[in-house]
Amino acid sequence: MRDDEAYGAGDPGALEALFGARTEAGALIGLAEAYRRSGWRAARLDPLGLALPEAPEELEPGRYGLEPADAAPLRAAYCGTIGWEIGHVQDRARREWLAARAEEPWRPAPAEQAGALDMIARGEHLEATFGRRMPGTKTFGLAGAEGYLVLTDAVIRAGVALGARHVFAGGMHRGRFTQMGLNFGKPLTRLVAEAQGTPEMPFETGAASDVPYHLGFEGQARIGGHDVTMWVSPHPSHLSVVGPVMQGRARAIAEREGAGAVLSVIYHTDAAIAGQGINMEVFQLSGLAPFHIGGTIHLILNNQIGFTTEMREARTARSCADIAKLVEAPVLHVNGDDPEALLRVGQVAAEYRARFGADIVVDMVCYRRKGHNEIDEPHFTQPMAYKAIDAMPKLSEQYGSRIGQKPDVGGFASELDRAFGAAKQWAPNGPPPAPGLATDIEARLCDPVETGVDIETLRRLGRHVTAAPEGMALHPKVARFLDARAAAIETGGGIDWATAEALALASLADQGTPVRFGGQDSIRGAFTQRHLALFDQQTGVRHIVLDGLAARVDLYNAPLIEHAILAFEYGRSTLAPGALAVWEAQFGDFLNVCQPVFDQVVACAEDRWLFESALTILLPHGLDGGGPDHATARPERLLMACAKGNMRLVNASTPANFFHALRRQMVGPLSKPLVVLSPKALLRHPGCVSRLDEMGPGSGFRTVIGDDVENASRAVLCTGKLYHFLEAERRQRGIEDVAMIRLEQLYPLDEAAIAAALKPCRKAELVWAQEEPENFGYFGWLDRRLEDIAGRRWRLVSRPASPSASAGPKVWDDRHLKAVIDAALDLR
Repeated sequence: MRDDEAYGAGDPGALEALFGARTEAGALIGLAEAYRRSGWRAARLDPLGLALPEAPEELEPGRYGLEPADAAPLRAAYCGTIGWEIGHVQDRARREWLAARAEEPWRPAPAEQAGALDMIARGEHLEATFGRRMPGTKTFGLAGAEGYLVLTDAVIRAGVALGARHVFAGGMHRGRFTQMGLNFGKPLTRLVAEAQGTPEMPFETGAASDVPYHLGFEGQARIGGHDVTMWVSPHPSHLSVVGPVMQGRARAIAEREGAGAVLSVIYHTDAAIAGQGINMEVFQLSGLAPFHIGGTIHLILNNQIGFTTEMREARTARSCADIAKLVEAPVLHVNGDDPEALLRVGQVAAEYRARFGADIVVDMVCYRRKGHNEIDEPHFTQPMAYKAIDAMPKLSEQYGSRIGQKPDVGGFASELDRAFGAAKQWAPNGPPPAPGLATDIEARLCDPVETGVDIETLRRLGRHVTAAPEGMALHPKVARFLDARAAAIETGGGIDWATAEALALASLADQGTPVRFGGQDSIRGAFTQRHLALFDQQTGVRHIVLDGLAARVDLYNAPLIEHAILAFEYGRSTLAPGALAVWEAQFGDFLNVCQPVFDQVVACAEDRWLFESALTILLPHGLDGGGPDHATARPERLLMACAKGNMRLVNASTPANFFHALRRQMVGPLSKPLVVLSPKALLRHPGCVSRLDEMGPGSGFRTVIGDDVENASRAVLCTGKLYHFLEAERRQRGIEDVAMIRLEQLYPLDEAAIAAALKPCRKAELVWAQEEPENFGYFGWLDRRLEDIAGRRWRLVSRPASPSASAGPKVWDDRHLKAVIDAALDLR
């Protein structure tokens, strides 16, 4: 920042102190700074003229001893149909670059003018044709915002000219059909057929698919002499969810080809960007290394209304784009009825992103000629606005008159008519049936997979992950931790949970599988169990223990953000199938915060849009006496989302089985998300240890672990942590007629393995035991399924039903757990 920039533009006294006397040069500097801060408020942004430009006092030239004529160049630059909101950008180079773009003369070439007019006219014709030939169909049209087509086209063309070869777009669905056909090249016949209700994929695919205006598109385009991949994300109705999913996919390509090869665009509406908290998270992540994709261009279709909610009811901020100031992203406000201004800001946005690798926002102020959808009546609630809208001529007429041209859409109209004719016979010819949606997928997900590793290889990797650089001054507790871990691996016994995890990650990387592992405080471990990074206590230098293996290992600590990060990691995993991706919540109940992503993407994206993902989600779970919070990952919610083999849900009871669950994600033949109810109390439980040979050759994940008890009077089936507490009590009391069976994989249920484990217990009473309250946990989902397997009823042992996950005082919680143990072992 220059010295003169540090002074307030509205403070002539400060400028006088800086220069010694109030000079015209100093005054002009102050006025220029005022326009860079507040000029956008005086710009002519509303096409309807209902939101009048403001007159900020700091823009008065008299405050600086200047004449009105002195302000004319600045007023022309900053107060036309583009409002350059750049005063909050503190980086000197970025701010000066933006100011230079704002203040330089610019006019579009005649070819650009003609192209913009043609784009607008084609958009108007497409939507009018849809309205005429498909009356009553919801299309969430673009009418009143046709300039968005010009803006999108300008961004894409400029981005490709600057080196992008992959365009990723995601977000709102207003004008979705029109943009798909005109901006992204979706074939018109397919577009029309899907809009009329023809499924996008054959019934035999086995997918649920989605409504037409939620569908995405992937294709190739030829732009400026370059071959470009276009990908527009499908989305649920909660549209802001897909922004970080799209960014995650862009990250996967950026890692392979460089950030410059990727152009990422998120579409917003004014209501959504101002109202949805995930947008704040997306901006916050934009500058952090694990999530950096070279910047995102955010395009806001600001039709100055939500469904029926007006701006004054929708936000307290002056602008819907104020959230961008969180990361000092510049905001270019633009009048949506000025195609030339749209061409300009689209070009500038692409140049800024390419030059600085940072986010930028374009806020296109427009209007909505119809209601929220084609059936809605907007005059009910906004009569004055719609009087003005009804009187507005079409944008093609306005702009054509301005440049002295008439658009010719005859060729496009014929093409669209042919598309409507061909759409009657159009049928999807792909993709082929998805393996992940096969009718026998649940059984196939239970098939054994050998995931063991040579013992000497494990020992070699153990030495790798427990070795500190020579001379590193370790914290004494960390040094003891490494010594204990090294000894366990060398002797082959007492392998705890975190050590098995480290060996799983190291073994995959050693075999050439890239690993990405992160979450809140994940590198050390929220429970001080992991220590994948060592810190020199004298210099602060960090050493990652998984560095130096055959494949890249990315470890990261994340900000306190779940919603956007889970979406980002899921999106990235769909384009990085050969890499292990692990996201860890600090506590399992943090999934509550990103439940929309889990429900609308992780659980069903394969069924709706044929996404394949092997993302692993670790959710610490266990009622360990810490109160109602951080006790549960809500397995009952997870199980409710399980169907058609859409994921795996594991609650392993041994470190070795967790080792195999992680490796199975990459070694196994099927890509499915894995959710692990990872432990807290078991991390240091003396009974929760494994032998190294349990991870050796010939071994693999065990869906069920049975018990060798002959003539058992009772068979207790449980999962995860509870087994160790029940087993300790069974041994202490010398109970020999109770069989303990562990259900390690909750979904898909390995029915054959459960039946085999129950075979020696034909006369035993059958009990399902869980530490969770009756209305929480697993039994509501398992009850009838277990009954079908066993051919008889099961008795539930649990805490009493409760609105809270567990009791607050630890003494009460301990009492409840003791009651569960006693009831399960018949000790009452």
